[in-house]
Amino acid sequence: MASSRRNPRSRRAVGATGLLISAVVVATAGIIVSTVPVLVAATVYAVVAGVVAARMLSNELADRRREWSLERAHIVDDNRRASVARSREHIEFANQMGSRIRLRDAQLAELRDVLVTYEIDIAKARERLSEERARVEALEADVDAARSDLESAQFDLARALDSLAESESAELDARAQLLAWEEAATQEERRQHDRSA
Repeated sequence: MASSRRNPRSRRAVGATGLLISAVVVATAGIIVSTVPVLVAATVYAVVAGVVAARMLSNELADRRREWSLERAHIVDDNRRASVARSREHIEFANQMGSRIRLRDAQLAELRDVLVTYEIDIAKARERLSEERARVEALEADVDAARSDLESAQFDLARALDSLAESESAELDARAQLLAWEEAATQEERRQHDRSA
C-alpha cells in the first residue's frame, strides 16, 4: 500500500500545476500591462485555469482515494482469509485434543474398573482369611482330637494369605498405573494448553 502512494505524479496533477503557474504568469503580465482589457482577459484566464486545475485535482484525488480503498479492501480480504484459516486450524486442533482426552478418559475408566475388580478380590480374600482364622481357632481349641484337621487348616490359611498378598500387590500395581496415567494426562493437557496459548 505504501509503494503505490509513492508513484510519480500523474499527468493530471502536472497539468493542474502547469495551469496554475500559467494563471500566475498571465495575472502578473496583466498587472504589469495595467490596461483594462488585459486585466479582464488575465482575470478570466486565471479563473478558468483555476477551475480547470481544481477539477483535475479533484478527479486525481478521487482516483487516489478509490485506489487506496481497493488496496485496503484487498488487505482486509487477506486478513479475513488468514483468520478463517486460523479458525479452521484451531477447530481441528480442538477436535484432535478432544479425541485424545476421550481416549485418556476411556483408559482411566478401564484402569478404575481393574482397580475395582482387585478391590473385590481383596475383600473376598479377606473373607476367606477370616474364615480360615476362625477355622484355625476352632481347631486349636481341640488340638489333641483334630491335629490333622489343624494342619490342613493351617495350609488353607497360608494359601489365603498368599492370595491376599497377591491381591494387595495387584491393587498397589493398579493404583500406581492409575496415578501414572492421571499424571501423564495432566502433563499432556498442560503442554497442549501451553502450545495453544
